[in-house]
Amino acid sequence: MRPLFKSATLRLKMMLAVGGVVVVFMVFISIGIALHWRSMILQQLQQKAEAVTSAFGISVLDALIYSENENFQVEDLLESYMLGLKEKIPEIQYIVVTDTHNRVIAHTDPRMYNRLLTDELSGRLAKTTGLVSGIYRTPQFGWLIETALPLQVGGKRWGILRIAFEAESTRREIARLFYLLVGITLLLTLVVLAVLNYLIKHTVRSLMLLVQAMDSMELDSSAPLELPERADEIGALTRHFELLRQRLQNSQAQLLEAQKQIYHAEKLASIGRLASGVAHEINNPLNGIKHCVYAIEKEPQNQKQLKEYLALINEGLEHIESVVRKLLGFSRKSARDKEWVDLNQVVRQVVELLAYRLNQRHIDLQLQLAADLPPVYGDASLLQEVVMNLLLNGYDAVEDGGRVIVRTEALPSHQVRLTIEDNGMGINETDLEKIFEPFYTTKEPGKGTGLGLSVALNIVQAHGGQIVAHSQPAKGTRFEVILPYGERQ
Repeated sequence: MRPLFKSATLRLKMMLAVGGVVVVFMVFISIGIALHWRSMILQQLQQKAEAVTSAFGISVLDALIYSENENFQVEDLLESYMLGLKEKIPEIQYIVVTDTHNRVIAHTDPRMYNRLLTDELSGRLAKTTGLVSGIYRTPQFGWLIETALPLQVGGKRWGILRIAFEAESTRREIARLFYLLVGITLLLTLVVLAVLNYLIKHTVRSLMLLVQAMDSMELDSSAPLELPERADEIGALTRHFELLRQRLQNSQAQLLEAQKQIYHAEKLASIGRLASGVAHEINNPLNGIKHCVYAIEKEPQNQKQLKEYLALINEGLEHIESVVRKLLGFSRKSARDKEWVDLNQVVRQVVELLAYRLNQRHIDLQLQLAADLPPVYGDASLLQEVVMNLLLNGYDAVEDGGRVIVRTEALPSHQVRLTIEDNGMGINETDLEKIFEPFYTTKEPGKGTGLGLSVALNIVQAHGGQIVAHSQPAKGTRFEVILPYGERQ
């Protein structure tokens, strides 16, 4: 029962709880009213019976005293009295007068004359000294109210007067009133439950509207919640949720700005590590340009040499321009809108920036790029940063003459996988669990910020993908970047 109650809706719980209390309360009130009505009706009937018995008892006692003084048979007189009283009061079932030995001396039923009453009630009544009454059920008459009055004056006792009043109709009246009360109780309960259901439904509807607003909440949207104004607790909850949404929007904006700064800082750190390679890529053509200028100055009239050297100078300047453009494209701070990106092209652009450093250490870089690789939808600059961070990680892990493999492939589940694998020193199990934490690094001081893998993870997750790292000490490390792809529109 408890698991069922726990899984019930708030509306049902409130209906069961409050409705149950209301029903129990109404039932107790109904029972109390029914018992009070029953007691009041029976008390009135009992008082009426006792009043009739007391009044009739005076006539019976006068007849007994008179018969004793005048020495005549009192039975006929008592019978006429009893028949007259029964005719006036139809509720009377029988009247009986007994002597001091419980022998019937007068009865509305002639067959009961001179009978000795030996039942338990007659035995108890023989000892009474005042008017008594009681309610009981008999097989012949059903429910009766019987009153008994000792016929005595002073110390002399003549017998007992017993009058039985019909109570079956009173019982039926009590039952009718009880059923009427039950009906009224049920009606009032239904009305209360209907009103309660309306109030709960109205409250729960407001809560559901708030829940729907929560589900459809866009932190990028500044539009206020479209909810009805309320002055109660639900309205206060709505207003506080709107304030919470605004705080979340502010926090998100601050977080995005902090992430951009971290991404840019990591880019600058990567560029710093590329500085020697970039300097080499620029210095080589610059040296050639200086040599060409020097030769032109020596022989300015040599038109053939002039044309040849000017072409070489132009080629060197174009190479420098290409290197600077790639460096600026990688280091730019602002992200572009998402577009369809060729992941193979991203890998090639990063490899061009790292080529000098890789060749300087004689690192064997193997590109195993899948042909016709489906495009991914994302930011090319951010994806370039992911590849750069992972390649630099492999570059730092291997020794001179080591091997780094970059592989791309399409997966059956509408995903592409980029794998960057090295044969370096590997990562132990303890460090492997922490490598994606910000500022965590196993490199020597000055060789890393500890942000590269954390930034790469955030970028990949923002593109709906994931990064998985596999490594064993002395056996190398493999990073797998899995991204969803779609068909180019």
